[in-house]
Amino acid sequence: MTNAERRDDPGLAKTRPTNVRYMVVAVSAFAAMWMYIDRVCFSTLSPAIGHDLGIDPANMSKVLGAFFFTYALFQVPVGLLADRFGPRIVLTICIIAWSICTAATSLATGAIGLLMVRLCLGITEAGAYPAAAGLVRRWSSPTERGLLSSIVSFGGRAGGALAPMLTVFAAVTLLGNSATGEQNWRGVFLLYGALGLVAAVLFWFISRDNPSRHPWANEAEAARVPQAEASPQKKSFGGQLNAFLMGVMSFISSRNMWLFGAMQFFVNVSWVFLITSLPSYLVDRFAVDKAEVGKMQTVALTIGLLGMGSGGFFADAMFRWLGPRWGRSVPVAIVMILCAGTYALATQLPSAWGVIIALGLMAFLVDLGIPTIWAFAQDVGGKNVGAALGWGNMIGNFGAAVSPYMLQKIREEFGWDVAFFLCSGSFVLAGFCGLCLNATIPVVQVKTDTRAEDNREV
Repeated sequence: MTNAERRDDPGLAKTRPTNVRYMVVAVSAFAAMWMYIDRVCFSTLSPAIGHDLGIDPANMSKVLGAFFFTYALFQVPVGLLADRFGPRIVLTICIIAWSICTAATSLATGAIGLLMVRLCLGITEAGAYPAAAGLVRRWSSPTERGLLSSIVSFGGRAGGALAPMLTVFAAVTLLGNSATGEQNWRGVFLLYGALGLVAAVLFWFISRDNPSRHPWANEAEAARVPQAEASPQKKSFGGQLNAFLMGVMSFISSRNMWLFGAMQFFVNVSWVFLITSLPSYLVDRFAVDKAEVGKMQTVALTIGLLGMGSGGFFADAMFRWLGPRWGRSVPVAIVMILCAGTYALATQLPSAWGVIIALGLMAFLVDLGIPTIWAFAQDVGGKNVGAALGWGNMIGNFGAAVSPYMLQKIREEFGWDVAFFLCSGSFVLAGFCGLCLNATIPVVQVKTDTRAEDNREV
């Protein structure tokens, strides 16, 4: 039965849709949570890992940054696989693969082993959000895609905020020696790897590629989804590759997209400090007890999480007030300049908790601006919204890849204060790029064909 037939069926019209989509989105958010836990736990445990394996801070920063390099490079390729073979199978394989990589971290005996497993973790996690976005699109009506997508994203953010405290608890109290504070970091990676496999089983069991294939969803729920989304047209791999290459050329020639990518690059140079180098900073600068490091990192990330809940209201209000051109660019610029101020302020604070509050405010401001950033991609992306977001995310993660090593070298040469001022300057550059964005210029130009009612892309 087609969607048109479903809508015309008077019996079906009286049937209330099932709510299986919320279960599918919830299990996707659960998978995103474990993805971030597996990603962030490494930085929390990095001081203990470096001590046990004899890895100096400079080499550990390379290991931390390696993840983001492959994570950036493989987002689009794995996303293509999800489009071709379906998000359910691709995301399940990704969850299994990154769980195995997490468990394999426990077997590392030196910097090379850690580097290899982090590179593999970046590859396996790269396809998670592209596949999840495709799954949400196939399960949601156009009017609820933002809500369902935000639930998945919130799961990832929640995992990042939970990871430090949970990791310290597992490493010391659950698996280590709580009397001496000794961490069992190898046991933590094994535990997280096993729990990740449980998440993969749950995701495979609960999810399907669209409502019409799910045994728990009725036809009324399937009728809510446009037929093109529920059953996307299959293309040959060559056709998909050709379309992808043509899209890439549009992005390469777009000033907007380069500004968009540069903005995210500079944001990530500074923001990623929270999930990579913050534990080492707290121990080095303030001699914070290892058991307190995870709690402090969690507090900073949790403060940031609050920004995600209010960012949508902020974005919509600024758009109504300033219009489509400045309503997207000015909010981003304001947020980034305020973020620059938090890093500058942190250099003047005498206590570790003072710095945590300042960096938490920075994280809050970044998350406050994310809905505006996504809205910009939706404005200019048209039918290529996923590609527009992926383009910016790819370039942004290159910033995350270079950040740990660059900040560590600056810290060694000039001290932590100079590293923080660099982060402040990076946010200033992000604000400048954001101010130059123009949401009224689409990536792919559209012209009206007077012989038809619809627009077509050229």
